[in-house]
Amino acid sequence: METWQINLSLIPSIAVILTSANRMALGLTDEINVRLLSNVEQYAEILPLKIKQLKRLSISILLMYLSLGLLVLNALLVGCEIIPIDAEKTLIFIAIIIFFIAIYFKIQFSWNAYFIRQKQFKKFLSKNIS
Repeated sequence: METWQINLSLIPSIAVILTSANRMALGLTDEINVRLLSNVEQYAEILPLKIKQLKRLSISILLMYLSLGLLVLNALLVGCEIIPIDAEKTLIFIAIIIFFIAIYFKIQFSWNAYFIRQKQFKKFLSKNIS
């Protein structure tokens, strides 16, 4: 009976990470829609990179939700004693693998974000210094 409680204790941690990722996606969407699209000529090189970043982040969020859903389903099924302990471990393992894939996309996002920002700042400075 205690194993399903452990699974539920993971949910707040994942929810915090998901909230952060969702805020990042909203901020990036806002940046694309408001700042970059208002000056397409100057940021024509940056826009496709930012859109690709938004795709990476969206995939990561989707995978995190899927992982979270599996953990909740697992806790429910184990709590109601519908599935055996072996199946519980399998569901948790799958959820963790999915979450690690999501983290991979977030790492890719973060790595690329640095270089994209550098390009963007150079463009911004060249426009404002000229």
